[in-house]
Amino acid sequence: MPIPPSVVSSAPIHSDLDTTRLTAVLQALPVAAALFRADGMTVAINTMGEELFVHDPLAPLQTQHWRVMLHPFGETAKDAMAVVQSTQEMVARQVILPADEGLFTLRMTLFDGTLVLVTAEDQREEQQRRLALDRAERERRTLLMLTPSSVRVVDVSGRILRTNGEADRQHAGQAPTTLRELWEREAPHEISDDGRPARPLSFLDTPGMRALSGVVVRAQRLQCRHGEGLRVVEASAAPMTDVRGQMIGVMLVDHDVTDRYRRDRSSPAGAVAVPAVGSAATVDAAQFNRLVEERSRELIASHEEHVRERRLAAIGQLAAGVMHDVNNALNPIMAAAYLLQHHAESPAAVRDYAERIRTAAEIGAATASRVGRFIRQEPLHAGGDEEIDLAELVTEVLDLTEPMRLRRSAESREVRIEQQLEPGVRSRGIPGEIREALLNLVQNAIDAMPEGGTLTVRCWSEGKDACLSVQDTGVGMTDEVLERAFEPFFTTKGAKGSGLGLAEVYGIVRRHRGQVSITSMAGKGSTVNIRLPRAGGVTAAVAAATPLPSVPRRILVVEDHDDGRVLLRRILEGDGHTVDAVASIAEARARLAIAGGMPYDLLLTDVGLPDGSGWDLAREARTSWPALRVGVITGWEPLTDSEDVRGVEFVLRKPLRAQELKAHIAGLTRPVSTNE
Repeated sequence: MPIPPSVVSSAPIHSDLDTTRLTAVLQALPVAAALFRADGMTVAINTMGEELFVHDPLAPLQTQHWRVMLHPFGETAKDAMAVVQSTQEMVARQVILPADEGLFTLRMTLFDGTLVLVTAEDQREEQQRRLALDRAERERRTLLMLTPSSVRVVDVSGRILRTNGEADRQHAGQAPTTLRELWEREAPHEISDDGRPARPLSFLDTPGMRALSGVVVRAQRLQCRHGEGLRVVEASAAPMTDVRGQMIGVMLVDHDVTDRYRRDRSSPAGAVAVPAVGSAATVDAAQFNRLVEERSRELIASHEEHVRERRLAAIGQLAAGVMHDVNNALNPIMAAAYLLQHHAESPAAVRDYAERIRTAAEIGAATASRVGRFIRQEPLHAGGDEEIDLAELVTEVLDLTEPMRLRRSAESREVRIEQQLEPGVRSRGIPGEIREALLNLVQNAIDAMPEGGTLTVRCWSEGKDACLSVQDTGVGMTDEVLERAFEPFFTTKGAKGSGLGLAEVYGIVRRHRGQVSITSMAGKGSTVNIRLPRAGGVTAAVAAATPLPSVPRRILVVEDHDDGRVLLRRILEGDGHTVDAVASIAEARARLAIAGGMPYDLLLTDVGLPDGSGWDLAREARTSWPALRVGVITGWEPLTDSEDVRGVEFVLRKPLRAQELKAHIAGLTRPVSTNE
C-alpha cells in the first residue's frame, strides 16, 4: 500500500543532523555523488561531486537544483532522472563530456523512498585498460592462428579456455573442452627412441596434467588419434603463473612430426641428418612458445579480471534487488503504522493493520535471511520454521496478485484462474520465503500471458512430498532460455526485470530441501513444479492448534536493542512471567551471580552484544547452572552443526514471532524452581 501524498508532504524533509550524516555517507563513496529531494533540490554532496557537478559553494546547498548541478551531463541526465522518477528503478547511462572527452558512468537510484542518489564514475582509465587488453588479445589471437602447431590454453581445473585453428582442425566438429576429454579423444601412446612399440599413456602422465603439477614438458613424442587417423606429435606443456607466482593455468603446444618420424624410420641417412634440423626447429619452437606463453598469460589475467568485474556487477545487482525488496516490505509497514495511529479507536482496523504489518515484516525478514544464504544455497536450519498449509498460501498469493489480473481484465486481456487445491497439504519452512517464491511464479506466469490466458495453480500430496505447480498458457520459453532460466540476473524482460525471480525461487526451494523444475514450449506456455518435504499432517496441525498452558517462570533477557528489549519484556510479562531485562553480558553476569542457587529458570540472549557474544554467555551460564534453560534470539543465520547450537534449548530468528517464543517456553517441561 503506497503512502498517501499528504503524509509524505507533511513530513519534515531533512534535519541538519540528517544532512550531516548523509554527507558523511557520500564522502565514503569512491565516486562523485549527490542526493536530491523529490522536488529537485540538493540535500547533500561529497567533495568529488563538488568538483564534477556544477556546484556554487557560495549559495546555500538546499537552493541548488539538480538541473543546474547535472548540466554537464545534458539530456542524458534529464532522461535518466525521468526514468527513475517514473519507474523507481535504478538507471545507468554512459556519458562523454565534451570538455576533455572524459567517459563517465552516470547512475541514479531512489534512496530512502523520497531521495534520488546520483553518482558519476570516471571510466577513462578503465577504458584505456580495456583498449590495451583488447589490443593484446588481438595480437595473441593472430599469433596463435599463424602457427602451424596446435596450441591450447588450459585453466587450473583442466578446462580448455582457448585454442588456435590447428587445434580446432584436429578434432573438427568435436572439439574437446577439458584435458580429460582430450586424453580420451586422442588416446595418446608414448613412442620410445629405441623403436619399441608405443605404450598407452595414463591420464596423469599426459603433458597437460604433468604441467598442472608444476613440471615443464619439452617435445615429448606421442602417437595420437586425430580424426580417423594416427599422427605423431611432439608435445610440450608448461605451467603459467601470475605476478605472485601462483599457477593460473598451463599452455599446451603440439607439433605434428608424422612425416619427419616416418622419414627417420625408413631412411638411415635421414636419421643422421634430421637431428640437426630438429635442434634448430626446437630453438625456433622454444622462442615461439615463450611468445605464446606470454600472450596466454595476459589472456588468463584478462579473463580473471573479467570474472571479477562480473562478480562485482552481480553483487551490485543483488544489492539493488535486495534494496527493492526491503523497500517494498517497509512501504506497507510505514503506511499501516500511519493508519494505525489515525484509527486507534477501531478494534477491527487495529487488528487489520497489525496483521498487515506482521505479514510485511515477515516478507522483509525472509529477504534478509535469503541474502545471507543466497550464494551458499544452504539448507534451512531447524529453528525458526513452522508448518505451512500450501492451499492457504496459494489463496493468499492469488489475493495479492488480484490487482494485476483486474488490470488485465480491464484491458480485455483476461487472465482466468483455475485452482486445484487438495486440502491438508502441509510442509515446514519459513512462510515468508515460500510465499515469495510462489508470488514470483504467479507474477511471471501473468507476465508471460500479455494477451490473456489461463493460470492453473495446483497443490497435492504425492508420497512423502508436498507438491505445487504453476502453469500458464503464455509465450513459453525456447530451449536456450529454458536452459538459463534459473541463472541469477538472466532475464528476458529487459530493463523491467532483475533476473532474480526464478533464481530466488530455486534458492528458496533448495534451502527448504525441495526440488524445482520447469517444462516449457515456445508458444505453448510453461509449468513450474515444486516438491517440498511433506510435514506431519493432521497430528501436527492439531498439536499446533492446542498450545501448552504457560507456567510462570523467572526469565533473564539479554538484548542490546532498546525497543526490542522493552517489547520482549512486555510480551513475556503479559504471559505472567517475571522478567529482568539487561543490555550487556556484564549486566547479565551480575544478575546471574545473585543468590546462592539458580536465580532464573530461563536465559534468553541475543548473539551480537556490545561486550561479547551471546553464545559465550550461554556456555558460561550452562557451565555454572547445568539445569538452567537457555534460548537464543538472533538476527544472524545459525549453523545447525555448531556446538553452540547444540548447547541451547532453542534458537529463534529475528524478527521474533511472539507465538513461536511462547510455544517454546510453554514446552519447557522442567518443574519451576529458583533454588536448585
